[in-house]
Amino acid sequence: MDDLVLRLTDEIRSLCDPYYIYMVSSKHNNSGEVTSMKLCVVVGDDVSSDGTERTLLVKTDTPIPVDFIVYNISDWNDYAEEDNTFAYRVENGGEKLYVKE
Repeated sequence: MDDLVLRLTDEIRSLCDPYYIYMVSSKHNNSGEVTSMKLCVVVGDDVSSDGTERTLLVKTDTPIPVDFIVYNISDWNDYAEEDNTFAYRVENGGEKLYVKE
């Protein structure tokens, strides 16, 4: 995994204590370095998903564009089971970067 992705994963963990972090998509340059990415972050039900998204956008320090999609765990558990949802596609096709133990 790219050093930037590892650092960003650690930063997200310290900002919002997520259940899961997924790499939804990423773009790379000719050298194979990540140049932009979209991450899905799943947080507890006691946390505002909108507020968490704003926090991540403002407080993460990345030299590349990063989009965040944030779900609460109960919504995630519901949507990830339905095969016509974005959460299902992420659960079954995204790269799992972090799982809370």
